Amino acid sequence: MMSPQTCENNNREKGTICKRANLTINSGERPVLLSLNGRGFYVLHYSAIPENEFTRIRFDLADPNTGEGGSAEAVVDPRLVEALNAHNRGQDVGRAFLIWIDTRKNEVRWQLRRFDKSPPNLS
Repeated sequence: MMSPQTCENNNREKGTICKRANLTINSGERPVLLSLNGRGFYVLHYSAIPENEFTRIRFDLADPNTGEGGSAEAVVDPRLVEALNAHNRGQDVGRAFLIWIDTRKNEVRWQLRRFDKSPPNLS
């Protein structure tokens, strides 16, 4: 995985801007969960690159059932990244950030949900 400095240097040469979030997602306090075509994942890390009026976002994921890792990439409304960043910086402990991506409908939705003891299921 590239360090933020390497990412910045590589993309400066290509003439693009790269914003990389550090692995600051605390799954116990402020989890980020992603449903990709109905299959649920924990988001471990994300990075975003602005593209015209949209933003390309890359998620590093973990399957909660198997523990296997993977990644997903999507072109989304920049407000999703703004909301994710606000969630990670915020004081909203006890809230989970949920993202639904449905590639068949070409749809992305997100919301914050309060949870009591354990992060909510994506079902």
